[in-house]
Amino acid sequence: MNGTYSAQARAARHGRAASALVALLAAATMAACSSSTSPSSGSTTPATSGGTFNTASAASEVKQTWTAFFSKTTPIAQKEALLQNGQAMAGAMQAFSSNPMVSEVTANVSNVTFPSPDKADVTYSILLNGQVVENSMAGNAVYQDGKWLVADTTLCGLLQLAESQSGSSAAVPGCG
Repeated sequence: MNGTYSAQARAARHGRAASALVALLAAATMAACSSSTSPSSGSTTPATSGGTFNTASAASEVKQTWTAFFSKTTPIAQKEALLQNGQAMAGAMQAFSSNPMVSEVTANVSNVTFPSPDKADVTYSILLNGQVVENSMAGNAVYQDGKWLVADTTLCGLLQLAESQSGSSAAVPGCG
C-alpha cells in the first residue's frame, strides 16, 4: 500500500512539475510576442586540429554553453550572449528569467552530434528541482563569431511547446 501511495504521490508531483514548466514557458511566450528575430550574423568554422573538425572539443563547448544558458546563476545579459540572436530575444529572456521558477529549471545535455562544423544537434532533458519533466528533447546549437550558442530555434521550440500545451494554437511572434 505504501509503495502505491508513493508512486501516486510521485506521479502527482511530476504532473505539477510539468505543469509548472509549461506555465514558466508560457510566461516567456508572452514576452516573445513583442520580440522579433533579427538576421543571424555569419558563422565561421570552429577551430580545427590538424585541419580536421575536433568533435570532442566542440561537444564539450556546446554542453558548457547549454549548462550556462539554463543555469540559475547565469545573469540575463550573459544568457542573451549565449543565445543566437539573443538581443532580439531579450523580451522572452527577461520574462523567462524573471519568473521565480527559473531558479529551479536546469538542462542536462545527453548527446551532441554535428551535421556540419557550424551546427550541432543536441539531445537534452529539462529538469525542475532536479526531477526530469521533459526527457530526450531535441535542440540545436550554432557556431557564430567564434563560439557555440544555443540556437534561437531551440528557445522558440520550447515557447511553442508551452503554447501548445496551454491549449493555444497561436504562433509565437519572433519565432517565425
